[in-house]
Amino acid sequence: MRGGFGTTGNEAEPRLARGLVFAVAAALVSVHFFKALGRLPSDPAAGATILVACLAVLGLELRPASLVRIATQLGCAFVAVGLAGASVGLLAVPVGAVLLQGWWPLVPPVLGAAAWIQAVRTDSVRDTADTVTMILLGGMMVYAVTTLGALAARVHGTRLTLAAAAVTAERLRIAEGLDADLATGLGRIREQAAEGEPAVLDDLLAGARATLAATRATAADLRSLSLAPEAASARALLRSAGIEATVVTGHTEPLGPAGTVLATVLREVVTAVVRVGDARRCRIVTGEDGGQVTLRVLSDGVPAAALGADVLDGLAARVRGSGGRLGTGLEADGWFAVEASVPATPVALDPVEAPELRRATFWYYLLLVAFCLRTLLYVPAVLIAPALAVLAVLCGLQVVYSVRDTSRGSRPAMVLFAVLTYLPTHWFGQNWIASLGLLAGSLAIALPWRLAIPAVAAALGVGGVLAAWDGASAVSAVLNALVTCLIVYGFLRLARLVRELQLASEGLARAAVVSERLRAARDLHDLLGHGLTAILLKAELARRLAVADPERCLAEIRDVERLAAQGESELRALTGGVRGLSFADELSSAAAVLAAAEVTVEVEGDEVAVPAEVGAVFGAVLREAVTNVLRHSTARYVRIAVLEVGVVEVGGGIGDGAVVRLEVESDGVADSTGGQSGALDASGVSGLSGASGSGIGGLMMRLAEHGGTLTAGPDDGWWLVRAELPLSAV
Repeated sequence: MRGGFGTTGNEAEPRLARGLVFAVAAALVSVHFFKALGRLPSDPAAGATILVACLAVLGLELRPASLVRIATQLGCAFVAVGLAGASVGLLAVPVGAVLLQGWWPLVPPVLGAAAWIQAVRTDSVRDTADTVTMILLGGMMVYAVTTLGALAARVHGTRLTLAAAAVTAERLRIAEGLDADLATGLGRIREQAAEGEPAVLDDLLAGARATLAATRATAADLRSLSLAPEAASARALLRSAGIEATVVTGHTEPLGPAGTVLATVLREVVTAVVRVGDARRCRIVTGEDGGQVTLRVLSDGVPAAALGADVLDGLAARVRGSGGRLGTGLEADGWFAVEASVPATPVALDPVEAPELRRATFWYYLLLVAFCLRTLLYVPAVLIAPALAVLAVLCGLQVVYSVRDTSRGSRPAMVLFAVLTYLPTHWFGQNWIASLGLLAGSLAIALPWRLAIPAVAAALGVGGVLAAWDGASAVSAVLNALVTCLIVYGFLRLARLVRELQLASEGLARAAVVSERLRAARDLHDLLGHGLTAILLKAELARRLAVADPERCLAEIRDVERLAAQGESELRALTGGVRGLSFADELSSAAAVLAAAEVTVEVEGDEVAVPAEVGAVFGAVLREAVTNVLRHSTARYVRIAVLEVGVVEVGGGIGDGAVVRLEVESDGVADSTGGQSGALDASGVSGLSGASGSGIGGLMMRLAEHGGTLTAGPDDGWWLVRAELPLSAV
């Protein structure tokens, strides 16, 4: 049951909360204001006095709470009541201000004075009790909605703090795991290399392999909360193969273990689509419903159906092992579809505590109880029992469908609410018409705004007709019901706004946690993965040179020690998101690693002054490209170029309108599957689809965050990785 009007923008929610608080206070004052307007022709002085008092009481609601403000509100209200004959109900708003300040001892004297004034005016004890109860109810509602409004503003204002706290806590958890698993391995490698003895190389290599495996496993675990990196990698792979790729995301992050399973399914299915090679379009669709997360991969390559049944057998077993299911088949439009569905296992965060919301809801329940008591004051004694039964049903419907926001069966519930509101009006007394306000408020909160206005108007119109038919004042009945409607709507809308803000804040915190884990996984792959790969290469080279060239062997061991120390520094920096290595150092490191693998390196543009922000992004691209060259190709020659595109200032600097480009080009392409697929493998298909790395897809996401682009593909028999980044975006 969603309704009301939408909110957009960073400050829309607080403005809405403040507006609703003021609307409730205005509703309580409006009855007295309109009555004063009616008195102007017959008693101008009294009418004008009440009008001024109403405006003063309402205007002071916009001021911060203080002793002076509350004393002034009470003074204005008592002047209007005592001197001009206004209804004592005008005291409801000042009583609410007293409750908000926590001056509870002041409430009984105010209610006592109101009761005395009402008792002087009428001999009816019942009318006096009814009026005093109305004052207390109005004050309670002012207290409740103002509390909710302040809570909404506080939740909105602290959402970023909550996200930052969640990131800090996650960063500490990540740091503890990295220190335990990876820092020890890097430290041991550095200590062994520091001995400078070829005899330790076997143990050093074993330790480096184990640490690299642990790094990949940790990165995979960190990425398991989200499908986003795998989806980006899949899109990059499909587009590199000339397949039009569309990704539609319908699930909520984070996914937890479900993300790991679905990422595996997505990776394997997309790889199969590319290798079959006859698809021209592919759609990746995710959804979440009934505690299940669903992934659908559809392609227009019909022959993939025959391949899918064999290739996906093992994948289906893994999905079944996680409690899910996997199916394949042809769609009605001829597309081949693979669908995997696994139980959702979101990572739970501590919910935002909101004692104010619980207290305000308690006050609303008291309002319903008091509404029942006020209604029963005028019910004939013989009808008390049926009236109680009907009131119990009305309050139950109000709690279930308006307070708790249940959607199932809401339409029949509203029909029943209307029947029980209108049908007993003639028999249950003059206060029964107050239930019309509950009905109108429930309609306003349940329906979209474009439907709520005519529905509320119709409900009030029918109530006015019934009141006139019963001999009561139709105008008074409609006005009182409208006031109750505004109070009910204001409270319920504020309560929902608070819940929506809490959910949004928790969602923001979850997204921040996912982002932090993805950053850590990406940096593990880009920093430690590259460094450990270089350590393995140099250690292997040192072992081969131990006898033939001892001096060169020792030099490589010293490089291993340097790389291990650098890895320790990067590991410490990783949890803080700080990267100290300059792009010039990245270039030198990449050239040294390639040279150790006997690859000829040509560097162009190393004199370009790359800003630190650009260098951090380009460093990740360079590490990924070099790692893929070493792992997945037979390259003997690599060209690395840094180019300035756009406005360039005199003196070697790069102007604000410039675009900086990094190109990594290699001549070796492993042809493991033949044709285009071999070229794709050389570009890093393993890197972007393997479990250990973030790959080209992760790099595309990183550049996209800064307004840059990344392309990878064959170029005249070579493989070219090109990254471009506008300086205006960093």
